[in-house]
Amino acid sequence: MKNYVLCCVSENKLNEQFIKTVQDFLIKSGALVEKSEVLSEQGLKAIDIHLSLPHDEEKIKFELMDLSNTFQVDLALIPHDGKRHEMKLIVFDMDSTLIQHEVIDEMANVYGIGEKVKLITERAMNGELNFDEALRERVALLKGLKKQDMERIVENLKVTPGVERLISEVKKKGYKTAIVSGGFKYFAEYFKQKLQMDYAFANELEFSGDELSGKVLGKIINAKEKASILEELALRENLTLEQVVAVGDGANDLLMLAKAGFGIAFHAKEKVKKEARHRLSYGPMTTLLYFLGIPGNHLDETL
Repeated sequence: MKNYVLCCVSENKLNEQFIKTVQDFLIKSGALVEKSEVLSEQGLKAIDIHLSLPHDEEKIKFELMDLSNTFQVDLALIPHDGKRHEMKLIVFDMDSTLIQHEVIDEMANVYGIGEKVKLITERAMNGELNFDEALRERVALLKGLKKQDMERIVENLKVTPGVERLISEVKKKGYKTAIVSGGFKYFAEYFKQKLQMDYAFANELEFSGDELSGKVLGKIINAKEKASILEELALRENLTLEQVVAVGDGANDLLMLAKAGFGIAFHAKEKVKKEARHRLSYGPMTTLLYFLGIPGNHLDETL
């Protein structure tokens, strides 16, 4: 038997029907339920169910996804080996994860080529196009966009609900935080400063005067490079990969999510939700605090 914690989190109260359905499912799966622990201080919005399973978690992964979708409750089946409380670094994708936007689409909208670029973005994020080629193609289309336009864009970008609370709480626990983005350094550096994060890695755009040249400088941060940066950050902070949390939504995040000890697909594309070990599909970013075993009224203060 292997020990796990099934963390269940909902923006609304976890109702009796959900609790009974989960318990019936666990019994049917051969699980031995040891105890339940309430994580939220006001109302039953987050609980840990401590259990033992006679087989590997992969065997019940997709059935848990079905339960999550049916009740719109975020579920994470986490090995109960003490490592959950040893996490010390969180790495975030930026676009549609740390912030609510795909920045390159915002740039294209300002430049009047929004639909053309958005189509390429969607195909790249779904894994239908080579990321490097898609990025170069879209950046080339943005040739001539002025720096003052980018300044206006960044001022209107909004962080994802719960991000500021999440970062504040994990910093109290001694975590380091990083942005590792296939987007652009200009914007990643802005949010690094705004959110008082420790690191930011993203693609460097070339300027000709105060206009974009249509080219990307240096090595492109693609899926492979994201995973490599995560490894380098763990080494720099003297951490094992099992102490690293990674959060992303697109196909180019999958290698990074797999490399981290705790990889989470956040409100992700269907392909990513199916392939990632963990997923957060319904609640705000503060849901992650419960996944990490940090109790409190995190959801109440986010909504």
